[in-house]
Amino acid sequence: MGVIRMKDDFNALEKMTYSGRGIVIGMTPSRKTFIGYSLTGRSPSSQARMLIQEERTKIIRTEVTDRKKLEEGSPSLLLYPAIIPFKETMIAGNGAHTKLIYSTFVNSLKNSGRIDPMRILETAFGEPFFEYDEKEDRWIDLTTYEPDPPNNTPRISACVFGSRGAMHIVRCNKKGEKEQEIHRFNLKPGLGKMITTYSGGNERPLKPFTGKPLDVKILSERVKEIAESLYAAIKGPSLEYNYRVAVAVMMMNKGNLETKIINRSDRGE
Repeated sequence: MGVIRMKDDFNALEKMTYSGRGIVIGMTPSRKTFIGYSLTGRSPSSQARMLIQEERTKIIRTEVTDRKKLEEGSPSLLLYPAIIPFKETMIAGNGAHTKLIYSTFVNSLKNSGRIDPMRILETAFGEPFFEYDEKEDRWIDLTTYEPDPPNNTPRISACVFGSRGAMHIVRCNKKGEKEQEIHRFNLKPGLGKMITTYSGGNERPLKPFTGKPLDVKILSERVKEIAESLYAAIKGPSLEYNYRVAVAVMMMNKGNLETKIINRSDRGE
């Protein structure tokens, strides 16, 4: 197919050789809020995935394209809900911790009736929460970085409600200790924020993302256009370093949910 010209500015992501997973929150010029999720992978197991949307719940989750290759990795870390909508709220994350955030959100809504994205993320990661990994016969704490040494992949998360948004990252610091940060945002038309699991290099082991979430600019109004821009941005500097797997964008438009998914397994490039 022809070259896709990016209408939106994901320049910071485009400069990365390997971003890992990424989350974008933003608002179109006409004030439609959205969450974008980008998925790249270096290993065969990471590449053996795609994103799909469920019909009833409308969640977007990772799915297997090659079960044999995926089993070479850790399915408990590779299969998860990536974007979860609930009424006017959207949640995103790069692992099973999205289920924990969703539970925290529903309980908070039931108890207080208020929706505060930053408070939801703070509460979700406030106390350890364990999930059993059958393949490895181990318990995994969903509130800390992933047990995949030497990379120790950070867990990244985002929550958006109206013009309010928040992003969270928990990573392994140079001392081998858990380190986490949370950032609150008031979304503005035509602007957004982005966070990735890794800093963008292609070293071994990979370096975690540090610093404040990166700025992005949004000119598009349609969910399909934003998804195309995001997909173009994760192509990598050359065919040799094209690690992209998939992207998904979910948008709230006057109470209506709009989504667009692009899978490399469908496009072939």
